[in-house]
Amino acid sequence: MRDDSPSAGCGGLGRTGPWGRPGERAFHVGAAGALTFELAFIIIVIGAAVCYIDLGDLRAVVASPAMRYAMALSLITVTITTTLSVLLAVPAAYALTYYRVPFRRVVDTILDLPIVMPPIAAGMVLLVLFGYYLGEPMRRHGIYLPHTRAGIVVAQFFTTMTFAVRSAKAALDGISPRLAEVARTLGSSEWSAFRRVTLALARPGLIAGIVVTWSRCLGLFGPVVMFCGATAFRTQVMPTAVYIDTSVGKLEEAVAGALILVAIALVALVLFKRLGGRGYMW
Repeated sequence: MRDDSPSAGCGGLGRTGPWGRPGERAFHVGAAGALTFELAFIIIVIGAAVCYIDLGDLRAVVASPAMRYAMALSLITVTITTTLSVLLAVPAAYALTYYRVPFRRVVDTILDLPIVMPPIAAGMVLLVLFGYYLGEPMRRHGIYLPHTRAGIVVAQFFTTMTFAVRSAKAALDGISPRLAEVARTLGSSEWSAFRRVTLALARPGLIAGIVVTWSRCLGLFGPVVMFCGATAFRTQVMPTAVYIDTSVGKLEEAVAGALILVAIALVALVLFKRLGGRGYMW
C-alpha cells in the first residue's frame, strides 16, 4: 500500500530521523529560517510603529477634522467601488469559468493588466483618458472626473475590478459544474441553476473576496493621487493623508494614520480567513 503521509514525502524523514542526512538538515534549517525571518520582519516592522506612537497621539489624530474627513471619504468611496466591482465581477467570473471564451490567454492577460500595472501608471492613463480626451465632452454634460470625489471611485475601480473578478473566479472554481448541470436537467434555467446552486455554494468564498477587495481598495494611493490629487477636505483619502502628513513633517500623525489602515486591513484579513478565502488569488 502506498504511504501518503507527510513523513513519506519529505526525503524519508520517518526512516532517518527528524533531521535526516546533512544535506536534508541544511535544507530544513534554511526553510525554517526563511519562514522565521519573514514572520519576525513583519512583526518587528509593525511593532516599531506601534511602539513609536502613544495612545494620546492616536486619539488626537482620529479626532482631527482632516483625518475624520479622510476616513469618511475613504470608507464611502471604497464601499461604492467594491459594490460596483462585485456587481460586474460575479458575472464576468462566471463567463470565464463556464464559457468558452475566444482568445482566452489574451483575455486573461488584459484582465490581469490593472493588477500588475504600476499604480502611478494607472493614475496617469486615467488622467489622459478622462482629462484630455474625454474631459471637454464630459464637462459639457456637467461631468468631470479628475480631481473630484467621483474620480476617486473611478481610480479605485480601475485598479481593483480585476482583483474582484479573480476573487469571484477562485470561489466559483471550487464548485463542481456537475451540480448546476444536474439542476438544469431537472428543469431549472441557467440563471436559476446559477442562483440556487452555484451562487449559494460559492457564497462564503464570494463574501471573502468582497472583504479582501474592499481592504485592498482602501489602501490605494498611486492611482488616486495621480488622478484626483490630495486636496484636504475634498479628495484626500487616508493613504494620501498619511503621505501628506509625512511630507510636511507630521510623523506622529502619519504613523497613527498608517496604524489605522493596518488595523482595518488586519480585521479584513481575519474575516477573509474565517470565511474560507483562498490566498492564491493574489
